[in-house]
Amino acid sequence: MKFTGKKIVITGASRGIGEATARLLAEGKNTLFLTSRTISKNKNLLSYLEEKGSVVYHFDADLSKLTDIKAMYDFFMSKTDSIDCLINNAGRGIYKPITEEKAETIKEIVDLNLTGLIYTTALFSPNLIKNNGTIINIASVAGRKGFMGLSTYCATKWGVVGFSESIRDELCSKNVRVITVEPGLVDTDWGEDLPDAFKQYKRSVNMLSSEDIAKTILFALEQPDHVSLNEILIRPTNQPR
Repeated sequence: MKFTGKKIVITGASRGIGEATARLLAEGKNTLFLTSRTISKNKNLLSYLEEKGSVVYHFDADLSKLTDIKAMYDFFMSKTDSIDCLINNAGRGIYKPITEEKAETIKEIVDLNLTGLIYTTALFSPNLIKNNGTIINIASVAGRKGFMGLSTYCATKWGVVGFSESIRDELCSKNVRVITVEPGLVDTDWGEDLPDAFKQYKRSVNMLSSEDIAKTILFALEQPDHVSLNEILIRPTNQPR
């Protein structure tokens, strides 16, 4: 592993892609700053990372709440004066036809998937600029294609793609890499209120694993500093658009 000895923030780290990425990056003796609503409850992950020799700091935070984001940032920065990489992975998706959408759930998804990601990036960006760091935003194939019943989720992921491209234009001259990873179907427990038809569609596809995405993230991180894989779309071989 080439990406070693770095200080890395991972959001949504308690399960799925975030957990797999933390486990993989622990192989490089990196210092990990992990956050999610329930990260402290994932004792298996925290024990594994410590056994691998990684220094680990964790903080429970609901990243749909700006006060939680600021508290998380303050805690992590009290433990270090240097961050090399920010991996924005936290996100939710709720299946709702547009005729059934409620203001409360729309706000929850937008606040976490987009507003929270932007604010988290804004807080850490001065430090990342100082260290010629890397920002990785986990978007989705849903940031390129609309899916029936997932309009709010898709809107946030389109927003993540646009935000990423905008800050890349802003930060590239400061030697900060901005990388957007856009997975297709991944075999996780993602998705709330999914109808049986969507679940059946997922089962019909040889889905990616969280580890597949983690390896993709590591591949991007291990490129030379002057190489930035700005946008990575990764889908199961047998998943149509």
